[in-house]
Amino acid sequence: MVVIEKGVLEGMSEKDKSLDRLKTGPFSRRFELSKLGVRYGARAVRQSIWQRIGGDNAAALAKRTENIDFFVEELGRLKGSVVKIGQMMATYGDYMMPPEVAEALHKLEDNTPPMSWRAIRKVIVEELGEETLALLDIDSEPLAAASLGQVHRAVLRETGELLCIKVQYPGVEDTIDADFSAVMQLMRVSRLIPSTRNLDDWFGDIRLLLHKEVDYEQERCDLDFVRHSLCEDPRFVVPKSYPLFCTRRVLTMSFEQAASVNSAEVAALAQPRRDRLGRAVLDMFLTELFEWRRMQTDPNFGNYRVRIDENGSDDKLVLLDFGAMRLLPEGFASEFCDMLLAACARDKPLFLSRAISLGFMKSHFPQSVLDNFVDIGVDIAEPLRKIDSSVPARAITEGGQYWWRNSGLPQRIAKRAVTASISKYFALPPKDFLYVMRKLMGVYALIALLDAKFAADDTLEKYVAKDKT
Repeated sequence: MVVIEKGVLEGMSEKDKSLDRLKTGPFSRRFELSKLGVRYGARAVRQSIWQRIGGDNAAALAKRTENIDFFVEELGRLKGSVVKIGQMMATYGDYMMPPEVAEALHKLEDNTPPMSWRAIRKVIVEELGEETLALLDIDSEPLAAASLGQVHRAVLRETGELLCIKVQYPGVEDTIDADFSAVMQLMRVSRLIPSTRNLDDWFGDIRLLLHKEVDYEQERCDLDFVRHSLCEDPRFVVPKSYPLFCTRRVLTMSFEQAASVNSAEVAALAQPRRDRLGRAVLDMFLTELFEWRRMQTDPNFGNYRVRIDENGSDDKLVLLDFGAMRLLPEGFASEFCDMLLAACARDKPLFLSRAISLGFMKSHFPQSVLDNFVDIGVDIAEPLRKIDSSVPARAITEGGQYWWRNSGLPQRIAKRAVTASISKYFALPPKDFLYVMRKLMGVYALIALLDAKFAADDTLEKYVAKDKT
């Protein structure tokens, strides 16, 4: 769940502060989406007429962008799973959509007013029962609200333990399929996305992932798996689940006090402390990939927080929200690991071999296209190998460490991808490839946000050794 800080909730007007119900009826949802389609269509027609008369391409693009922003803003007003659908399309499929559409979808925010305590309490009672609910003292004011549910703080009366209760909005799960079909149809009709079988199949996988996100029983299992797997690692904190207070629509876990990763307190930490946190972020990703074959694929910064050690440097990374946990097929994971290791070692033949095996490069493509693709892959692995003369000076600190924030790596990769002109040859890769690459880029971005400075070749060494055994 994408979290809205409590201050945002406190800033709402009394009128917007709570809702007693969401529009979850299929007729009302389709009707609202249909109205949006008509309104957007009218704007698009006016834009087309204006473009034919004016003939200014730059102005036409600006007008189209304005219309798309209008479409996305109106889409956000429908709340519920519609917002989450748009967010997931932006997160996992933005490179398959026109840039102006992807950019607009990235602006979708979970600005849903929280539901009233009366409505939320009704859900909890239906799921847990009054007798079980009586064991808890729940704060009626939510800590956070998002498109699919909201979070309340609570106390376990018997022990005084602080808890965090995530409650799904009533009817949300029932609207997913209808909302998804309606949104996809509306975007096709509005020509905001192309209609192809491959694209439909890929977005269909987002539908399945969305269903998984509203299955809080599965999320609890994933939470418990990560907590158990990391229980001996002092760098991480994973909330503890409380099965007695968990169902498919209610997830109760320990409340973990920590600071936002982009807070001033974290930014003020000494360099070695931020380096340690950055290494932990990267190591977590590599553990998921090489050892667990199981990955939390949502790169949102809100899924990480920092518990600052007031007495020293033993800061801990708090891991949150496992609704987007994904099992990686063994065959894919093995070949992707080979690709990553080959990129680190600059083993271009092996990298290309695995890319062809996974199906998004073909051996008959022009050699220049294959070479460019391999070079981009090698560039992506730049922070993961020993620093050498190929690394730009701006990316190296005076002490010889890799400077993630100053490297400009994402921009360099994007520029190279554009000039490589491989798009017409680049086949739609396996869905898992896109999820893992999106997560890897999110990891790079988070390390840059922390302004960590370290060379990561030693971080990768233990996985290289395990991969060879």
